[in-house]
Amino acid sequence: MLFHYLSILNIFDAFITYFGLENSYIQEMNPLMSRIYEADPALFIILKLAFSLCLYLFIFLKKVPSSSLIKGLTVFATSFYTLIFFLHCYWLIVLI
Repeated sequence: MLFHYLSILNIFDAFITYFGLENSYIQEMNPLMSRIYEADPALFIILKLAFSLCLYLFIFLKKVPSSSLIKGLTVFATSFYTLIFFLHCYWLIVLI
C-alpha cells in the first residue's frame, strides 16, 4: 500500500515541483534533481514518472519486498516525502 501511495505522491510532486521551478517560485534542493532539471526539464518529469512506474511494477508483478529493512525505509521515505510534498504545496500557495 505504501508503494502505491509513494508512487502517486511522486507523480503529483513531479508536476507541482515542475510548476514551481518553471515559474521561479521554488528551488529544487535535491542537487541531483536540480542538475537534471537544469539540463532538461522534460527529463526531470520523465525521471520522476519513471520512478513511479518502477514502484508500480513492483506492485503489479507482486514483487514488493517484505523485509523489515525495506518496510522501515519505505515508511521513512513516505513520511519524509509527504512532508516535502506539503512544503512544496505550502510554498506555492503562499507565493501565488
